[in-house]
Amino acid sequence: MSGKTIASVLQNVILPVVTVGTATMVAWLNYSVSRVDQGLKEQIAAVDIAIKEARDEREKINAEREFNFRIYDLVLNSLEEGNQQKQEVAKQFVLVMVDGELRKRLLGVLEEGGTEEIKRETAQVLAQERVYESGQMDVLRTARTTTPSFNWEDWDYDIFWCSESGEGAQQQAVLIQDQLLKEGAAGRIRVRELPASINAKTGYKISGYVIRRGESETSQAQALQTLSEQVLADNGFPAAFQQQLSLQQTKWYISAFVCP
Repeated sequence: MSGKTIASVLQNVILPVVTVGTATMVAWLNYSVSRVDQGLKEQIAAVDIAIKEARDEREKINAEREFNFRIYDLVLNSLEEGNQQKQEVAKQFVLVMVDGELRKRLLGVLEEGGTEEIKRETAQVLAQERVYESGQMDVLRTARTTTPSFNWEDWDYDIFWCSESGEGAQQQAVLIQDQLLKEGAAGRIRVRELPASINAKTGYKISGYVIRRGESETSQAQALQTLSEQVLADNGFPAAFQQQLSLQQTKWYISAFVCP
């Protein structure tokens, strides 16, 4: 092969192939680097989010701790001053803004060291809450462990009425209970008072007409809603119930709330 032929082959065949190959390699490398860079960016973003969430959670905990200390000081100062008005304010703050064991302890302090009226009111609140909590423990103790068929007999119902709504709400709750019993419901059907102090707690704050159910209890909740709205309308209490998911894991148990 002559020199001219070799030069022609190099120029027209080999160089174009090398050029294309080089360009392809460069493109592939750029793509690979781009993917690695994108992956690193995503990882860095995920770490940033995790750090922010941890910081937000820490700030939330610190804020809650600081707020609880302020409520604690408010309660103690009101008792030290013997000021009934301040004690009433402190009691309301505890009822609405404090949860858990601290709530019980602060109410216990007010019951122990408040004025006579505050002692009496706080004792009544605590007694109502004990009755309510006892009823909730009954729900947990008697949770069904066998799969029910779909009918009234296999389910337990609590029909709550809000104490703030008065006797009219209680009357409506009884109407729902009576209708369930008339239709053959043989489970535990109870009408229960929801004290204002319980309804003020996080997770409650119920107003209007509400049915709380589990994720798999839509059909049964709808049946209760239809029955309740019908019986109340027939007795001059037009109502529209809203369904909410319950945070409690109680199978084959549904609660309705009458809080007009």
